[in-house]
Amino acid sequence: MEREVWIRGAMVLSILALMVLILITPSLLGRTSTELASVPLLTIGMSRNESAFIVNLGAVVQAYQYDIVRMTLNGSDPSVNRTPHEEHDSFGFHVWVAGNVSFSVHVYLVDHVDRVDQRRNYFEYNVTVHRETDSQSRTVMVFTFPFEKDRKDTVVRITRPEDFKQVIPPRGTIP
Repeated sequence: MEREVWIRGAMVLSILALMVLILITPSLLGRTSTELASVPLLTIGMSRNESAFIVNLGAVVQAYQYDIVRMTLNGSDPSVNRTPHEEHDSFGFHVWVAGNVSFSVHVYLVDHVDRVDQRRNYFEYNVTVHRETDSQSRTVMVFTFPFEKDRKDTVVRITRPEDFKQVIPPRGTIP
């Protein structure tokens, strides 16, 4: 029985070691994979006391510097509205939004120029957010996607303390 546990443990460790080797091999050869590194992630959660939403925008895998990072917020309360908050040469940023309002988020990111074809990828996404209380008096964050063709009628409900995490898809390239 103990030998089987050791064998299973060795198998798991060897799989993890192979995954690490796959991820670091391009950098060992002098070629870093910016395609995977540049994929951005939108995270929306709530503060511990549930008084505010926290909207965070950054890279999925590692810190990655984007040429442009832009976020626009439009809410049911005028204090939430933020015309495009834009930063250049940024790794991302986060914004706090009052927890008792409904709001929409539009994010837009442009990565650095590709050395080969001199084009840049851009990423864009839209989501609306509000909070509800369920039948057990738990706070639920409700997400809809009115401008996303593939998720138009989708409603995602997430109970706190979980967060909403969405990989922002590439939408195309710009010169």
